[in-house]
Order: sequence, then C-alpha cells, then structure tokens
Amino acid sequence: MLPRTNLSQIPIPYEFKIQPTFISMPAQAKEGFFYNTIVALTEVALGDYTEAMPARSFSSRRFPQPVIQLFTYGTDIQRKYVVWGLLISITNMLHISDWRYSVAVLFYMGVEVGAIGFGRPESVTALLHRHERNGATTTRKLIGPKPQNRTTDHGPEPNTVNTTPLTANGVTVSFSPFGDDVGSIPMFMAIISALSEAAVHPAATPLQGPFTSKFGTFPCLFVSRPVMPPRRTPPVYEWRHLISALQQTVEFVVGGSDYRELTMSIRADGILVGLASFFGEETILGPGRNTLLDS
Repeated sequence: MLPRTNLSQIPIPYEFKIQPTFISMPAQAKEGFFYNTIVALTEVALGDYTEAMPARSFSSRRFPQPVIQLFTYGTDIQRKYVVWGLLISITNMLHISDWRYSVAVLFYMGVEVGAIGFGRPESVTALLHRHERNGATTTRKLIGPKPQNRTTDHGPEPNTVNTTPLTANGVTVSFSPFGDDVGSIPMFMAIISALSEAAVHPAATPLQGPFTSKFGTFPCLFVSRPVMPPRRTPPVYEWRHLISALQQTVEFVVGGSDYRELTMSIRADGILVGLASFFGEETILGPGRNTLLDS
C-alpha cells in the first residue's frame, strides 16, 4: 500500500494509505487523468471538508475518459478521504508513469473506507468485484455511483480553444499569459495541489491573506490574494471563488495548449475580488521580475 505524499502542503495523516490496482490494457492519454482529477477535486472542495458525500462519478466534455468513480461503504464517505485519495493516486501514476485505468482502494488506520476508480465504469466495476472476491479486508460491499450522481463539467467540447475571460458559478476570470513555458504537468500539479489545500477551508469563508501552493520540486508556483485594500462589503474574495478560478485555469491552458506563466484577475458578480498568478522556476528564483500580484 502507498502512504501519504509529502509533496503537497496539505497535511495527510500517515494512517491514510491507498492500494492501487491497474487494468491490463494500453496506456491512455495522461491529460485526461489530470483534467478529470481537477474536475473531481473542484466538486469535492466546494463542500465541507469533514462532511460525508455519496458515491458519485466525475468526467468532462473535453475528456470523457477516464471517468473518475467514487465508491463507498454504506451510504457515504468523508470528503477529506476523497481529496487525499485523488492526490495520492495521481501522484502515484505520475511517479511510476502508468496511465492505465485503475482502482485505488482507500484505507484509514488499516480499515477500508472506500475506493476511487479511473476508467470506463464497466472495467472499473469488474476490477473491484475481483478485489472483493480475492482478498478484500472487509466483508462490507462497496457501493458504486448511481447515474444521477454523475458530475460532468459544462466546459467546452474537445478541441475547443478557450478565450479570456471565462465565467463559471458567478466567477469570471481574465487570463494574461506571459513569460516562460512551465510545462503541462507542473501546471496541472500546481492546480491539483492548490485545490487539495483549498478544500480544507470552508468554501464560503474569505481568504485572510496571500495563499501559495507548489507541488514538490515542480517548477510552478501558484499565488493568490484578495485585492488591496481588502473589500469590506460583499462580494469579498472567498475560497469558492479561488476554487472556481482554478478549474477555469485548466480549461484555459488545455484549450489553448498554452502552459506559460500567467496572471489572473478574478471577479465575483462582476466585481474584482482577487488576483492570482502561476510562476515558473526562473521567476520564482531569479531577480528582476516583479509581476507577483502587483496589479
């Protein structure tokens, strides 16, 4: 079993582990794994971190596969287990460079608490049935998502090039790419790391100051803060606005195949509430550049 990862700033307990099993098949396009993981994390992060959620599935119009499926024991699973499971699963796939469909069984303190599938529903379900027959550590039966419990993002169709600004959930984001190409995987992992950390906070509470996120040694840093001086009347910059902006970021960079550094202006109900940027290694370490949330 794989233990927690230390590559993100999110505190994952040592007692939480996953047991991944991969389906014998050709490797799939890794972009779909990253993109749909971000779709799933966005949905999960908008709820209370410690509350329970039912079995459900997640996919996108841009990448119909792999469908990310959440399986539970009984009626539900705590959202924090889902956040931890998604983060460790995508980190493991990246580490071993294995982009086949798979199932990750989730354990907390040695007890199975659920499972996450990456792939076609019928393939994932068959793999889980084999797991239950061949050595599952519990006699409880995993419950899979029902058709009505499927989230498909309403983003663009495949091969659609996005323009700026983008709007979703009442949040409008304007993007301004600049500087160096940081690469798709560092950008994806910075978004996944930031979403995992944002999920800890109640979605409708304001950010109290700057927020930064970086995944391990990858050369991509995400920085965000409320406008200055801080707004004292609604709308103010809340975690749900940041979460929506991160989801729109992956739509923007994938739609344009543009993984350069970028700055972002974030508006809620048409009012500027927050600023954000993604920076590459030279901007983080080098002298001279000063675009870090100056506007």
